[in-house]
Amino acid sequence: KNSEYNRRITANTPMDITGPGAGHPLLQTVNDPVGRTSIGTWTNCGSGKTPWETFLTCEEGLPYFFATDREGFEPLPVQRRYDLGNPKNKYRWHKVDERFDLCKHPNESNRYGYVVEIDPLKPNVRPKKRTALGRFRHENAEVVTGNSGQIVVYMGDDAQGEFIYKYVSSASYSPSGSTENLLEEGTLFVAK
Repeated sequence: KNSEYNRRITANTPMDITGPGAGHPLLQTVNDPVGRTSIGTWTNCGSGKTPWETFLTCEEGLPYFFATDREGFEPLPVQRRYDLGNPKNKYRWHKVDERFDLCKHPNESNRYGYVVEIDPLKPNVRPKKRTALGRFRHENAEVVTGNSGQIVVYMGDDAQGEFIYKYVSSASYSPSGSTENLLEEGTLFVAK
């Protein structure tokens, strides 16, 4: 109960956005005009453990939180792709926090749907959204070390009719080496 490692990670926890998506115009919002930070994570699904003792938690419930009450609202193509703006939206968070309103903050939803890396032994280190692992309704993130030492992450999409993903790091893992870029620089494969 009183462990120095205890902390809560909520829908309001500050996080860093890393990898190829960091700084992209679609991730720039009123809260972060440069597109390199995010606020919170929620409805996360299967978690994976890395060889360097961090955890990968998967943002799965993307379409249930963003909505709008504006009459005649038509989702942008990227919003439609993730079923955002569906009038059957479950949780209606936009009624209590305007950042979840698709009309007022159209880019806010683009900061979710990632794998988030959390270091449980460093509670002062901000969680990192790893954009190199793709954006979708992440069901899981299983991490293995390949024969060449590269990190391989297998992921599934929770939405029906979607894909299976495999990420392979560019660099090889070494227990005594840096792990900072292993989930930022690599190749993302997709299979139907």
